[in-house]
Amino acid sequence: MNEPEEHSGFGAAESMPSLPPLDFRAARRRLVAALIASVIVPFAFFWLYGYYTYQRALSETGASLQRLVRVVDENANTLFSINRELIERVEELLGSGDAAFIARSQPELHDALARLAASHPQIAALSVLDEHGRLILSSRFYPAPNVSIGDRADFIETRDTRAAFHVSMPERGRVKNTDIVNSLTARYAKDGRFLGEISIALRRDYLMSFYRELAEHDPALTLALHRADGALLARYPAVQPDAPRSHDVLAAAFAQGKSAGLMRYVSPLDDDEKLAAWRRVDDYPVYAAAGFSIHDVRAAWWRRDVSIASIALIPCIGLWLLIAFSLRRLAAEEAAWHNWRGELGRRRTAEAATRRLQRMGALGNLVANVAHDFNNLLMVVASNMEIARRKGYNGLAKEVAAVERASVSAQSLARRLMSVARRQPLHLQVIRLDRWMKECDPLVRTSVGDKVTLRTHVPESTWPVCVDATELTSALINIAVNARDAMPDGGEFDITCTNVRLQQEHDGLAPGEYVLISCQDTGTGMRPEVALHAFEPLFTTKGAGAGTGLGLAQVLAMAEQAGGAARADTAWGYGTTIHIHLPHWTGEIEALAETPPVASVRRDAPASTALLVEDNEEVAAGLCAVLEVLGWQARHAASGDAALNVLEAGGEFDLVLSDIQMPGACDGIRLAEWIKAKRPRQPVALMTGYADQLEQARRTGFTILAKPFNIDDLKALLDGLPVRHAGEA
Repeated sequence: MNEPEEHSGFGAAESMPSLPPLDFRAARRRLVAALIASVIVPFAFFWLYGYYTYQRALSETGASLQRLVRVVDENANTLFSINRELIERVEELLGSGDAAFIARSQPELHDALARLAASHPQIAALSVLDEHGRLILSSRFYPAPNVSIGDRADFIETRDTRAAFHVSMPERGRVKNTDIVNSLTARYAKDGRFLGEISIALRRDYLMSFYRELAEHDPALTLALHRADGALLARYPAVQPDAPRSHDVLAAAFAQGKSAGLMRYVSPLDDDEKLAAWRRVDDYPVYAAAGFSIHDVRAAWWRRDVSIASIALIPCIGLWLLIAFSLRRLAAEEAAWHNWRGELGRRRTAEAATRRLQRMGALGNLVANVAHDFNNLLMVVASNMEIARRKGYNGLAKEVAAVERASVSAQSLARRLMSVARRQPLHLQVIRLDRWMKECDPLVRTSVGDKVTLRTHVPESTWPVCVDATELTSALINIAVNARDAMPDGGEFDITCTNVRLQQEHDGLAPGEYVLISCQDTGTGMRPEVALHAFEPLFTTKGAGAGTGLGLAQVLAMAEQAGGAARADTAWGYGTTIHIHLPHWTGEIEALAETPPVASVRRDAPASTALLVEDNEEVAAGLCAVLEVLGWQARHAASGDAALNVLEAGGEFDLVLSDIQMPGACDGIRLAEWIKAKRPRQPVALMTGYADQLEQARRTGFTILAKPFNIDDLKALLDGLPVRHAGEA
């Protein structure tokens, strides 16, 4: 449908309605409002950002504390489990023996306790007390010294509560004055008579050293071990001597019966506001705790987030200055208003014309690229089929294979255009990807090139899919070509198939079973702004003539037409992975047809030599084969720069046959002009499929072959060349 406004020229400006005069008072009010908004809005967002990052900092700190408290919990659990095990071992040794029995067997029992304690460095002593609290057996002393703890609260509480495992407050050993925490268990005779207690003295410095190692890189961190009543057993850093020995806030939290928690409070031990995590140590009456100072959380948050966010005020200041400048300049704009109105009309007309030219240029580039590609492919088809005709179609495995490859590429290009437009008729068939990949592997391997290592992993357990096999092949080839371009110096390209089950909607896919085809390369990856448009038709980052921008668009179209989806995971500098989801086919499966083998052909070496300069590998291969049939020996150069290096190095040829449009600094015309200047007797012929290049080359006076040309045209050119004698350049 035509758009008259884009074809009306400057008449658009004349017919446009007259613009209302600018209300400078209203403009001034808007500028003042903008100035106020530019002050309020940034500070509001600054406050919201600060609040969000502060809550995030608290959340991250809480998560870190919960991880740390697990470490403290596991350490304490290990220690008290060892204590419980040692108590059970001692009970086995003593049985129901009373103080008299222990006194008679004191040498043997002392040795047994000493061996038990020696293997655990955290144990200060293993002790046995009689019913009055007197020490009657010790792992450290023999004979046991005359010491009694019958007056201590931990002995009395263990006896009165008949505790199976009681943890005492920190104490000083009455013999060696060691800083310890005791684990006590009451002993009873078979008749229920109280026999005394078994005590294990745990060294507090062992706990402190472990906590010190955990917290040595973070001075704001506090690690502690508490009894269920809040009593402090061990803490790093240590509290002041006059600090309370019990943590009432944590005691109240422990009393709620929960096994773990995270809370914020003011610590009664050092009057510092903390965020703390606590956790009960298995079934022992002990809790592990880890705390972090809120002051340090705020300081880290201020350094990391608020200071960075403050930088955002710099452009705000610039905006304020700009608005102030605009207010000053507003009066001067009134005089230029009428001139601006005329310029606006002309600018709109020019922009409309520019947009029209851009659309036409994009369409022209698309048509030119497609025509050039088809011309190249038709060159391969024509040359190889002509060879087959001249050879009587005998022993032409190599030529026929080239024709087949070119035909597939030609069909693929047409299918790609139709597929992107969603108008390509589909030929759906059920395929087993493990078998199909073996047939597709040579095509993909050719597409990625010799520098790239191709690896495929398609297990036999991969589910079958229902898809257009030709479209799927084209998709893999398109991805492989992009991977090759992203890895000019070589790399790795992996194709992996896995079965996946989606429990919920993901990337636009409905829940269900899918086969995921992942194509991963180790190339340069894509920048975010490129990845955003990667699947858009006609979007390409390649140079002129290097790509049509239909590759990934065809991949997406193929996947969606099959009921799946495609997406790209990429990061600049870390490679790209294209994920293709195809639905799992649950119906019947048909066997894939076998591909017949291709025979090879031997040719005799020609006498004359030609330098073929062509960037398309398939076209070059076909022309080299034609030259061999015509009795010539061909040397291929992939670009004008490469051909120039060969000629500058002293290479001599009977003919230089070059394409015009090629990558690099030296195209075909520049190469021919260099040869004309440096080697005036060197025969040169150019070939092209672009009409504008054809006319340009003809004006230079060089022999031109218009693509696609047949073997008779090339033979006529070769027959008309002068004979080059030895030593001529």
